Amino acid sequence: MKNDPLGRGLSAILMDEEKASSKLIPIDRIVPNLDQPRLKIDEKSIADLASSVKEHGLLQPIIVRRKNKTYEIIAGERRYRAAVMAGLKELPAIIKDVDDKEALEIALIENLQREDLNSLEVAMVYERFIEEFCYTHEDVAKKMGVDRSSVSNFVRLLKLPPWIKELITDGKLTQGHARALLSLKNEKEQKKFVDKVLQGGISVRELERQTRKKTTHKIPVFSYVEESLQKALQTKVDITFKKNKGKIIIEFYSKEDLERIAELIAEE
Repeated sequence: MKNDPLGRGLSAILMDEEKASSKLIPIDRIVPNLDQPRLKIDEKSIADLASSVKEHGLLQPIIVRRKNKTYEIIAGERRYRAAVMAGLKELPAIIKDVDDKEALEIALIENLQREDLNSLEVAMVYERFIEEFCYTHEDVAKKMGVDRSSVSNFVRLLKLPPWIKELITDGKLTQGHARALLSLKNEKEQKKFVDKVLQGGISVRELERQTRKKTTHKIPVFSYVEESLQKALQTKVDITFKKNKGKIIIEFYSKEDLERIAELIAEE
């Protein structure tokens, strides 16, 4: 892996957080972060948290960084909103001296540890690391402690139509359902299967089976080769065959991803 653009690993950042001491900051000097990874915050959960804050106070500090004469939230958006609703005048906060990359990384990890982000939100943060901060999929995977294929699978979700993304954000479609829908190239067909999920609550496995049946009228050996290639290259592969000729479509999601796949093919 190339030199870490953050200069240190996540474990060091999170260890610093645990050791850091918090200080009380006037709430009117704290400002939300417009780039925070969460797209949607449930207002009822904020109200419930505010009730707890009124009774017990804010038990865990938020994380902020200095920005001009204010303190911008890195992690703790829900706690901040609940504190405002509860009428608190000041908040315990850990102040971090970090740049945009580190701030985003801390925010993502904090939310992932709490399982607060939906799959689309994670995908958008991964894409930002890739597009804005020039991470490769491998870089993101190592930082987050996941498989590279997992990063690619998240990023692929961003190819879905806006209305399907909204269903993911609202929790009406799971990541597994969304990934199965990616195999359908026609948005009209996607809608048919989405309706099945919403109306009948079919499982991810069943949706995968039905979409595979819809899109793959392949000779068994071609299906086997397709699955083998996908496993070897860790990306989506589609084989079509008609009238004794066909084509293999190998998807990639960045220039670095293309280079990775090319190297794997060259090694064979």
